[in-house]
Amino acid sequence: MINKAKQYIENDDYEKAIKLARKRHSKDDITNYLEILDLLINKDYLPALEEKGLYYQFYDKNHDDGDYGEKYFDKYLNKQPKSVNVICDKAMSRLNKQDYESALELMDNAYKNYSSYSKKEKPRILKSEILIGKVEILLKQKRYDDALVFIKSYENQFDSTQKSDLYMGQILQKTGKNEQALIYLNKSLLEEDTLIGFNAKGDALYELGRYKDALKEYNYCLNYESKVDDLELITNFNYKSAYCCLNLGDESEAIKYLNKTIHMLNEHGRLPRDIEAIYQKCSFEKERILKKGNVEDVEFRKNKFFSTKTTLIIFGVVLVLFFILKILGY
Repeated sequence: MINKAKQYIENDDYEKAIKLARKRHSKDDITNYLEILDLLINKDYLPALEEKGLYYQFYDKNHDDGDYGEKYFDKYLNKQPKSVNVICDKAMSRLNKQDYESALELMDNAYKNYSSYSKKEKPRILKSEILIGKVEILLKQKRYDDALVFIKSYENQFDSTQKSDLYMGQILQKTGKNEQALIYLNKSLLEEDTLIGFNAKGDALYELGRYKDALKEYNYCLNYESKVDDLELITNFNYKSAYCCLNLGDESEAIKYLNKTIHMLNEHGRLPRDIEAIYQKCSFEKERILKKGNVEDVEFRKNKFFSTKTTLIIFGVVLVLFFILKILGY
């Protein structure tokens, strides 16, 4: 395999060599994958530098000791500083390191210089994607007013999309405009089921005092919980589920959600101050309920809930079957 790659490289057929490397990656042959990339890097083939950076950004378990591929992106940008693609790659590395200001600055740089990108490399990242990426970073910083400015700019230039509707719904919810937020979130969730969407919709309903509806949305989140590692997000819909139950007068069900939240946070050791406050709140509430002596200390068991989109699909199938059976005389 390496000999074949070397032959391609000797013939200056770098594109075939990198395709061979990617094929080895798809086969989980990481040793040969990285070795071929290094051979290409030694020949100053820039796409191999970005490829290696992306490997450490997304696939390596340790992300190259937390570097997230940034050193490879830096080497690339030293030779091609106007690469929109790699500027955005580096922004993602900074985002993964929670260096939000630097990530935002890089996205600004990519956006402002989009029209003057390197002629050797056409951006594969759309200008609209750069703008929505800036919104994502601002949301992580909880700069909701700034995020609103950019999401409106996005809609004015590119029209609304599932993602822009999702972020607009989030922003409106976080700024207390819950009724308006539901319009955007419902529109987004009809196109794609997302944990962020269900959680934001649950929060909007919670703030409006619609606890039964909010609990339903939070329970949808459980279907996606194992796929994300955002502790703040997961804590939110778990502990608010408990308080939905409390507001509905169901302390027995509340105990289950309180236990789930407490046990989950216990596993994380040292907690950020705001999440530690939620942990203490849940522990106090559990103790208060149990002191009454009329509620069992029951562990949480997951129930199966269908998403909005799935429910509509099931309803449609049932409706079609109903008419078919009716036509057949049943």
